[in-house]
This record gives sequence, C-alpha cells and structure tokens, in this order.
Amino acid sequence: MGKLGFIGILGLFLLLAGCGQQEFQAIPTKIADFKGILINEKVSSKKNKADITSYRSHKGKATLIVLTASWCPACQAEVPLLKELSVGYKDQGLEILMINEDDSPAVAARYKKKANLPWPMIHWNYDIMNALGNPGVLPVSYLVNEQDSIVKVNVGIFEKKEMQKAVEKLLK
Repeated sequence: MGKLGFIGILGLFLLLAGCGQQEFQAIPTKIADFKGILINEKVSSKKNKADITSYRSHKGKATLIVLTASWCPACQAEVPLLKELSVGYKDQGLEILMINEDDSPAVAARYKKKANLPWPMIHWNYDIMNALGNPGVLPVSYLVNEQDSIVKVNVGIFEKKEMQKAVEKLLK
C-alpha cells in the first residue's frame, strides 16, 4: 500500500472514530443544568457583551446535546444527520443543543454561520465539560429525556436509524 493509501485509511478511521483520544472520566446518568456563552452574531464582535444561556433554556421533550468543533472532520460529517433529525422531529419536541469546543466564541460563531446550524450553540467551559463527563473526544451526543436522564450516549458519528429509534421512543 502506498503512502496515499495509508493516509486515506487513516483519514477514514479518524472520521469514523471521532476526533480525540481520551476516554470519559465518568459517564453521567443525568444532566445538571449548565450555563455558557450563547453563540450568535454578537459574539463575533468584541464590542458586544455575550449572552449567557443554559441547558434548561433549550431543553425539549427530548434533547440531543452534541459536542462539536469546527476543526473536527467527524463533527462536520455529522451535521447533515443532525439537520435531518431536527427537521424530522422538532415539531414533536426534539431540541438539539450544540456545545462548541473551538478556542473562542468568535471561531464558534463563524463555524455556526458557515455550516448554517439552526439550533442553539453554547461555547464550552469547564463546568459544562464536567457536567458531561469530560469525554475527551468529538463528536459525542447525549440523548436526554424530559427528566434530564441520559438515555443514550454516542461517541463518534451516530448511526441514523438507531438515533431515530431512540428519539421516537422518547417522543411517544
């Protein structure tokens, strides 16, 4: 196998496996409320004061919390699946909340705009990461019920049919 073949296989592995290499410190069973900077047009300018928001402000009958970053190829590959879920289940009570792990809220705002992400995005902080078990890998998705219990954790790009089934079960 040539150098390009090896690089291609390595790239495919990273895309499917996610970005990062550490494991969870502890996988939580419930989501405690957390707060962070809401990513919007305001945060792209240093002149404006950032809006602070919380998990509770954006939760639905079912909530999919997704850890993401602009530099993560697997995260970018997951966006079309997230958009499909959002379109298919938003009216039934699914909310998607992204936690962005870029270096700054301004970088996160550019990513949100470029990828045309319609759901709320919060910039990461240590309290959020602690609440989510410090996974050390991207993307990670947490499917949470109305009582804030985590019913599904997915590391890497989620499987569409499996996630749809889990969401439908919560929305019944």
